[in-house]
Amino acid sequence: MTGRSLVENSLDVNENFIPRLFKAGAKRKPDRAKHQEKTRSGRGGWSRPRSAPIIGSYQPPRLRYARPPRLREAGNIIPSILICLLLTSCGTKPQPTSTPTRTFTLGLIPGAQEFVDFVMEGHGLLDQVGLKADKVKSLSPANLHLMVAERKVDIGFGGFTTMATARSEGKDIIVIYGVFSPVNMVFVRKDSPIKTLTDLKHKKLGVFGGPGSTTFAFLAVLAKNWYGIDLFKDAMLVTAPAPALAELLGKGDIDAALLGTVESIQTFAQDRYRVLVDLSAEYKAHQGGRAPAHVIVATNEEFAKTHNDIVRDYLKAYKNTLQYVHAHPEVWDEYAASIKMDNPAERKLLREKMEPNLVDTWDADQIALQNDYLKLVHTIIGDSVLKVVPTDLIRSDYAP
Repeated sequence: MTGRSLVENSLDVNENFIPRLFKAGAKRKPDRAKHQEKTRSGRGGWSRPRSAPIIGSYQPPRLRYARPPRLREAGNIIPSILICLLLTSCGTKPQPTSTPTRTFTLGLIPGAQEFVDFVMEGHGLLDQVGLKADKVKSLSPANLHLMVAERKVDIGFGGFTTMATARSEGKDIIVIYGVFSPVNMVFVRKDSPIKTLTDLKHKKLGVFGGPGSTTFAFLAVLAKNWYGIDLFKDAMLVTAPAPALAELLGKGDIDAALLGTVESIQTFAQDRYRVLVDLSAEYKAHQGGRAPAHVIVATNEEFAKTHNDIVRDYLKAYKNTLQYVHAHPEVWDEYAASIKMDNPAERKLLREKMEPNLVDTWDADQIALQNDYLKLVHTIIGDSVLKVVPTDLIRSDYAP
């Protein structure tokens, strides 16, 4: 190794092992000996190349491989493709934003009145129209009616005659749809001598909602108009919860009992007592096959004006719910399970009695039927229930 340093020899050895990766297109490595020769100082000194390794430590030389022409072209194309994709994604049509959910308060009374709401909520039919109900439940129909009248709830289920009375007293309540006509029945013992409503004169009649209830008003209209008996005056009224009335009837403490919807269905299915009258069936027999809704959907005029969209969409969801009920009979079992009605006979009767009495249409004929019924209430029962028949109570403007 005459005239050559250790560094120079190590560089030559390493270069001999560098593979030729590309036969064409690669740059030739410079001759390090010649390069180092050029770095000799003109002043007779020796200056170490910047890339030379430090003596005593081994560092492999840096290798720079030239990319083939095709790879160079691909490298230039890729950024262009990414830019195009970015611009394309930015130019696509934006997805429409979902409509924000609108909230309102809904007043309910536990019991059969909740059936439609049960299906509506359970199957997402209210969500489909972008509404959410904050529910207020009252065990007392009178309390719920007051909340509707005093605008404590935006939309509420209530008794038809009670809402009419509130309207006649100056409240801005309006009826916007019907729920169902009575599924209630009056029962007597199987050995009772009572055969018709006329026979209730001077008898003890149990009433689950009291003499001021919408259901009793319905019964009183039937009794007076077609059987000539004034139940307010001619019968002895006993007010108690429906289950208690059923027991009182069995003991003989009362002669007849008007029961609630669920209790009427259960008692009928159990065949414990005899049915004296089925309210809706009796009314339909005298009025051409249709009966008025005694439970209705109500709101106040102020809310209907300021939240017209909510009222319309709620009734749209309500109508869709009725159609869903008719198309999916399994909802009756779902509802029966929710109220712990496990007897198959009772479940079957629940559908048979309730479904035909649901008010499907809120048209001119139904509204005329509702108004005719109010006239009967005013004429037959008088000022104790309805002093004046309001002419602007029922509205069809919001019905789908």
